[in-house]
Amino acid sequence: MNEKEKFFNFMDSVKPEKDFMEEDVPKAPNYHDKLFWAALPERDGLHNLSPDEKPSMEIKNFDVFYIHPTGYFLKHWNEPLEDDSASYERTGSHLASQASAFSETCNVYAPYYRQATYFSFYDTQSNGVQAQDVAYSDIANAFAVYMEKYNSGRPFFIAGHSQGALHGQRLIHEYISLNPNREKFIAAYLIGYILPIKHFNTLYPDLYISKSADDQKSIISWSTGLEGFRRSRAYSMFWLPQGWTTENMEQPIVCQNPLCWTSNKDWQQDKNNIIIRLRSNNPFLTDYSATKHQHSKISIESIDDLDFEARYSKNFMIETRGTLIDKIKSFAPNGDLHNFDMSLFWGAIRNNVKQRANAFST
Repeated sequence: MNEKEKFFNFMDSVKPEKDFMEEDVPKAPNYHDKLFWAALPERDGLHNLSPDEKPSMEIKNFDVFYIHPTGYFLKHWNEPLEDDSASYERTGSHLASQASAFSETCNVYAPYYRQATYFSFYDTQSNGVQAQDVAYSDIANAFAVYMEKYNSGRPFFIAGHSQGALHGQRLIHEYISLNPNREKFIAAYLIGYILPIKHFNTLYPDLYISKSADDQKSIISWSTGLEGFRRSRAYSMFWLPQGWTTENMEQPIVCQNPLCWTSNKDWQQDKNNIIIRLRSNNPFLTDYSATKHQHSKISIESIDDLDFEARYSKNFMIETRGTLIDKIKSFAPNGDLHNFDMSLFWGAIRNNVKQRANAFST
């Protein structure tokens, strides 16, 4: 069976069996209840993992509101929030491999939410966008509670990957841009989802596309692939204030190289970057048919014996090459390194969060 046939078989296995219906939507979370938060600063957890020195548990001067990517691959349009589900375990893995990059500088606030199932991104009817609207409503409600109950006037970042970045885009339009919350907003890392430049001013008239390592009120984004990877025929759902649409993935989009934090087209290396890998005692991350929480032991460690370099490509992505990329490219048979968007640059993100936070303070 070739890769295309495998993909179509997988999509058949995760496709919901009936259309989206309001009466089937799982019960909404109450974010005043701490059970619906995957990460809070007073609670030690996977967001505090580190390959070197563990972050302090003391309350810090900065926050990050982190939105995890898709980890739900079952046949509801939206995930029922059940803490014994495999998707909760995948959320934990995302805290470990992504949110942890922020925890040295920031208090991490990360909601569980009724995420849209993976198939939503491939639905050609209206089901997928309705599922995304449900997911976003949770993110908006969680952010409102965060600002009211937890923020206490601290400067903050917003971060998200994939589905999390999609909801982050909308959140910033509705709750940051042209809003009093902008005053304490530092920057957003919205990774692994397209943000077309042609729509930027419509969404964020008073914010900026990041052009340096320490600029403020700015949006940072990138998607990662092997050298020469193309997405010329791929389209993605995209939210605009007037409604949902689809956008070509290969067009001018917000993209910075996290090894230099600019759109410089030269190959870049960063000796201070720490590349991490996730360790687990079972294969739940790649077993998309898993339904139950396996309570896996999860850790992260640095990769010290392999390296890579990256550059901003003519395809508006970050392309990569090197000994590490040669090792992991078997996990990306089509050339897309989406699952490694943040772990490849974990140390660079950690260092940059500190740099931007310090710049905000001065």
